[in-house]
Amino acid sequence: MTRPILFGTGPDSLAKEGLTTSIAPREDGQRAATARGTFEWWYFDAHFEDGSTVVIVYATKPITSPGDPLRPNLSLTITRPDGTKLARFPYLPADQFSAAAEKCDVRLGPSWARQGEADGRWTYQLHAEADDLAAELTFSGLVPPWRPGAGKTYFGDYEHYFAWLPAIPFGTVTGSLSYDGQTHPVRGTGYHDHNWGNVPLPSVLDHWTWGRAHLGEYSLIFVEQIAAKRYGLGRIPVFLLARGNEVLAEDARFLSMQAQDFVHHPGGKDYPHRVDFSWDGPSGRVKLELRDPNLIEATSLLLGLPRWQQVLARLVANPFYFRFNARLDLEIDLSGLHDTVQGPALYEIMLLR
Repeated sequence: MTRPILFGTGPDSLAKEGLTTSIAPREDGQRAATARGTFEWWYFDAHFEDGSTVVIVYATKPITSPGDPLRPNLSLTITRPDGTKLARFPYLPADQFSAAAEKCDVRLGPSWARQGEADGRWTYQLHAEADDLAAELTFSGLVPPWRPGAGKTYFGDYEHYFAWLPAIPFGTVTGSLSYDGQTHPVRGTGYHDHNWGNVPLPSVLDHWTWGRAHLGEYSLIFVEQIAAKRYGLGRIPVFLLARGNEVLAEDARFLSMQAQDFVHHPGGKDYPHRVDFSWDGPSGRVKLELRDPNLIEATSLLLGLPRWQQVLARLVANPFYFRFNARLDLEIDLSGLHDTVQGPALYEIMLLR
């Protein structure tokens, strides 16, 4: 029997969650317990003028093991300007994790992220360190925080859910990265979101494609999630097109995705070389074409397990993560607005099975 997927997008969902259309700082505070069966992470990424990038994730436990007790872990990935990647994934004792409920104020041992506000914009100061890598950064939102409805998808009932808040859909980033024994001042743009839930993602989701871009005056978030078979492989799309502070399109019911020209990866998975998103709504059409993808990360999600567990897990699943930089061709044909823009985009494909 196919189980239902419930979208928390209407006024009833906002009321049920004690939310309004305005987003409060507490929504980026700790939202889930750290007991077995729950998970939570705060994600930051940035691209800098010198060509370097950074991805930082503060998490309560591994994405593949939400049934674990509290296992705080940091993911710190720095890509040098020449494209080579440096990554560290330290685990910390449970007593070295803390998080506030009223706003983002997370600490994992010596690493931390704190939320603030300046000139009406959400800001974040963060420090992340692991072995020979470190980041000291300030994020400042240029596009206000946003969520689709209540930001929750419920699976089977209203007790099991996966939640998401893009707290900085697009913003500026300044600070420094430390690698190769040197500290490098950096300046660029970035993104921050927050995820939490109380159901193992592989049990409710089969895979997803998630991307973001800022082209000229436009900011975009585009997502295609496919539910697990028990939920009928149902689609869970998300879409945001904003111009400055103005939301131009966000009703994801009108979003569709096509993937073509699949390439086989030595890790045992295939990924598409061409990805198209199309939003066809009552106010017009938005078309996104992702082209010339540059594969910048390809990682098995089993690597965090002991070797013997990896071998056993591969008998039933091969969860895998791909991350790309690509060219995005954007065509907007909405009421009173017709524009074509081209520029860089970042997107990922998460295969949970």
